[in-house]
Amino acid sequence: MAKSGFSWPICHEAKAGKPGFEPYEECPAGMIAVSSRTDGDRSFLGRDDKDQCTKTVNQCSNRAAFRTQFGDKRENERKGVTIRQINQNNDNDVFNRDNGCMVQITQPRPRRADPYYFDIPNDKGVKQRAWFNLND
Repeated sequence: MAKSGFSWPICHEAKAGKPGFEPYEECPAGMIAVSSRTDGDRSFLGRDDKDQCTKTVNQCSNRAAFRTQFGDKRENERKGVTIRQINQNNDNDVFNRDNGCMVQITQPRPRRADPYYFDIPNDKGVKQRAWFNLND
C-alpha cells in the first residue's frame, strides 16, 4: 500500500466505495473540536486538523468541582490540559473588571484505535460504518 500508484480495491457489489479516515474520536460532552494550529496551516490531508477539544467554563460557579477535575497541575500537564484565563475586563462595568472566573480549558482530542472505515449498506440500504486499523 505504501508504493506509489496503489489504489484501494473497491468491491462494487458491496457498494462500499473507498475507505474513509477519521483519526479522532468525538470530543467529551460539552467540548467542541478545534485546531491547535494558529497560523492557518492545513494538515497533510488538505483539511483542518481539529486535534484539540475546548470549552469555556465559569470556574467560580462550583470551585470544588473545578478543583477536583482540574486542580492538579502535574496531572493537567501529563494529560496535555491547558487552562487559560479569559479577561473579562469591561470598561463600562466597574463591578465586573477581570473577575477571573471565566477560563478556557483545552485538551488533546482522543485518537481512534480504528481510524479507517467503510460505510457498507445493509440489506435495507442503510449504511453502517465498519471501523478498522491498518497498523495491527
